[in-house]
Amino acid sequence: MDKLKKAIIIGKRLKGFILSLALVSYALSYTLPCFAKELNFEATVNSNKISLGSSLQLALSFGNVQNMPAPELPAIDGFQSRYLGPSTMMSIVNGKVSGSITHNYVLLPTKTGVFKLGPFKFEHDGDRYTSNQLSVEVLQGQVQSPAQPSSPSEPGINDLSQRVFITMQAKKNKAYLNESIPLTVKLYVNRLGIRDIQYPEFDHEGFSAGAFDKPNQYQETRNGVNFDVIEFNTSIFGLRPGEFKLGPAHLKCSLIVQKQARRRSSSAFDNSFDAGIFDDFFGRYETYPLDLKSDDITFNILPLPEENKPLNFSGALGNFNLEVTAAPLEVKLGDPITLKMAVSGDGNFSTVVVPKLKSENGFKIYEPQIKQEAGKKLFEQIIMPMSADIKEIPVISFDFFDIQTGQYKTVTGGPFPVTILKPEKEEETKVVENKQVVPAAIVKEEKLGRDIIYIKDNLGRLRKRNGDLYKNKIFLFSQAIPLLLYLVIFMIYAKNKRLKTDVKYARGLLAPRKARIGIHQAKKYLDKADPQKFYDTLFTTIQEYLGDKFHLSSKGITISVIDEHLHKEGVPEQVLSKLRDIFRECDMVRYASSQLTQADMRDSLGKLEEVIDYLQRRKV
Repeated sequence: MDKLKKAIIIGKRLKGFILSLALVSYALSYTLPCFAKELNFEATVNSNKISLGSSLQLALSFGNVQNMPAPELPAIDGFQSRYLGPSTMMSIVNGKVSGSITHNYVLLPTKTGVFKLGPFKFEHDGDRYTSNQLSVEVLQGQVQSPAQPSSPSEPGINDLSQRVFITMQAKKNKAYLNESIPLTVKLYVNRLGIRDIQYPEFDHEGFSAGAFDKPNQYQETRNGVNFDVIEFNTSIFGLRPGEFKLGPAHLKCSLIVQKQARRRSSSAFDNSFDAGIFDDFFGRYETYPLDLKSDDITFNILPLPEENKPLNFSGALGNFNLEVTAAPLEVKLGDPITLKMAVSGDGNFSTVVVPKLKSENGFKIYEPQIKQEAGKKLFEQIIMPMSADIKEIPVISFDFFDIQTGQYKTVTGGPFPVTILKPEKEEETKVVENKQVVPAAIVKEEKLGRDIIYIKDNLGRLRKRNGDLYKNKIFLFSQAIPLLLYLVIFMIYAKNKRLKTDVKYARGLLAPRKARIGIHQAKKYLDKADPQKFYDTLFTTIQEYLGDKFHLSSKGITISVIDEHLHKEGVPEQVLSKLRDIFRECDMVRYASSQLTQADMRDSLGKLEEVIDYLQRRKV
């Protein structure tokens, strides 16, 4: 009996174990594929050690798939990221076809140190993918190869944001309403290559801002570090009282970064032709877009005081002088007198208006002509005396608020004594009789043959006099001339109007003409064997042509922008390849040492002419 009970218990336990094993097998049949998919998601970099100012390529690869969207990278500490594009690979093993897709990114280090990349997580169609983790070291100096002796790193800045940045500064942050305030935006660069620099832009709600002047370039030492500085200057003034924030300022440019060299292949083919030479020459540098941002500035705009405010005050702020001349000072009644007034000094000249006569009685005043110069505003005004009793031109005054003393001031010119001449007395109208003696007889001298009419023996060709004009071909043709002239004038007017209003059409029309000028200039430098100026001209020509052709900002033209735009237009890969070669060769010569010959320069010029000729013929 005991043995039977034990057998029953053992049987139940065995049945439970078998059932549990079946459940585990069933669960593993669903979970193992998920783990397999996670293992097929791999992250790789082209180098685990780079220098600050170089770029790094990150590849996220998915195996056993042929279609996978690009993962959106999260914020990576110490790096800025930009998506480059996908690449696919297919293989056949034992008759079985398998594929993979790799999404490529470029990473730009922003500071030195050792950083962890990943693990990256990605979900698609309900499946979860997790990659491996990578370690990358960012060094301050140049990365040394194992064969090179290590050198002590140069002390410097360990953060990219401290090597290229902008600042915005105002001369003061407390000012009166309409007071002109100088504003400066500076771009600081420390041992980096920067190009495609655009003018700064900033939010200025509550302010009026002028255009930036031509930038200044110089060097400046900041916290013991030398910087190349580009300085942009303008002026602003507050439009209403209160506290406001100006900025932040934004400046767009492109950073030239050095690519990490690709790993050398050990194949005999690569070693024979030294593929690394081509990689070093054509692919060592690339551009990375930057959008630099400054801090904002808080302003307190004060209202102007009402106490002792002149009646004729028009809002002028600063410290001004007034010079006035009047001529002529002796005129007839109703003749004009010219007043020339010059307001000079320091301040907001946009608030300076024409000075006023103390009294306008007895004068007719005309609108002035205004001219603005550096530190001076000129007014030329015509006044006309309407009474002979006027003895002088009254005092001319100009009121302003002196921001230094905080008081209203008035500067004056005149008075000017004037002499008004009365008109002469009108003469009475007299009727004068013109007595003329008519001779009684007029004797004409007779000329022989005047009274003889010869008879024509041949009438010649007869033509009807005063015929119908509408039957005259010359007359009919002349009626069409005004219509043709009108059509020609209308077409010229329409074309000129379109050139003024349609910027895209105007730029597209001028693009080939400007390109021909640039190519002609490049040929001159080609004959002189000057590669630096040749490739500078070539780069400017292709930038301006593509910008005008596709209505883009010429200074922001990069090969990535054109690749994206021309791909949509269906431009063949052969043309795009020539365009990429032109950009890379220009970058090489402009930002790295190069030993190109005239044959290489002639080849680059030929590529440019072929690309422009294709785009013009295809009417892209």
